[in-house]
Amino acid sequence: MCKVIRFFKRLVCLGIFACTSSLLICVPALASDWPVQPVRLISPFPAGGTADILSRVLSQELSEQWNQTIVVENRVGAGGAVAALQVARARPDGYTMLMVSGSMLTVNPNLYKNLPYHVSDFKNVSIVSTGPFVVAVNKKIPANNLAELLSYIRTKKSAVNFGSSGVGSQTHMASEMLMHMTDIKMTHIPYGGETLALTDLIAGQIQVVTGNLAALLPFIQSGDVKTIAVTSSERSPALPDVPTVKEQLHKEFDSQGWFGVVVPKGTPDNIVRKMEQGINTAMSSERMQKKFKDLGLTTATQGHGFMTKKVISESASWKTIIEDQNINPM
Repeated sequence: MCKVIRFFKRLVCLGIFACTSSLLICVPALASDWPVQPVRLISPFPAGGTADILSRVLSQELSEQWNQTIVVENRVGAGGAVAALQVARARPDGYTMLMVSGSMLTVNPNLYKNLPYHVSDFKNVSIVSTGPFVVAVNKKIPANNLAELLSYIRTKKSAVNFGSSGVGSQTHMASEMLMHMTDIKMTHIPYGGETLALTDLIAGQIQVVTGNLAALLPFIQSGDVKTIAVTSSERSPALPDVPTVKEQLHKEFDSQGWFGVVVPKGTPDNIVRKMEQGINTAMSSERMQKKFKDLGLTTATQGHGFMTKKVISESASWKTIIEDQNINPM
């Protein structure tokens, strides 16, 4: 009887050892084989906006490169917080990525006291794209350059409304930076997405938008809006005839939006490196270079280290703007 008991004990011990060994073998194997199932790329803003456009062109490129489906899901709300919270709570297995706007990591933490996510909830993978904003106005506004627009705004005394894709969004903060530099006042009208703001700009419900070039470009080309200035320090190749804010103010001014990819903290480093390499390869391809040029954007291949430094430096800059402009969540 004792021999039988000892035999079964040996079987149990061997079984435990086998299971433990298989787990130790499986975890690295799964990471090295990644991706073996569809990957979700969460876009925090509505369809048609810059984040959505970038998510879809990038997903197509990565799908072909990784030989795996990349599913783009729009999770809209609260200036990106809905999507960010979902990804922060997702399993850190490499199958959930988030396309973030710069403001989600640099502005929102300084603006909202009870933000449901924290920058430390994520691992930075890579910046994907950078691009200038465009100061655009409704066609009926009697202004064709920045000096005329500033004069018009000062005459109206806060009766001029500017739209954005939401409180704390990149499009909101670009306008706040312009007001900070020129000592003008406009009334902020936040929308649930950039496309909604542009629709009301064309309709005349608001007068000004400082929007992402990629989202504004079709309306500029169709003549539905007037362009006043671009916010980068140099003119955009997509709008070579539109002068910069810097040129017209004769002051240093450089405000550019950026988008990047993050994943839940705890995602294995080797998977993050594969993602970074994949994005780098995608952004370097001639096809993506052309797509981004057509959108008025610049491809960016800086990895997680550069992205982390950028988040830290921009957070400090936007904190100053938020305090000086007395910006409060609505």
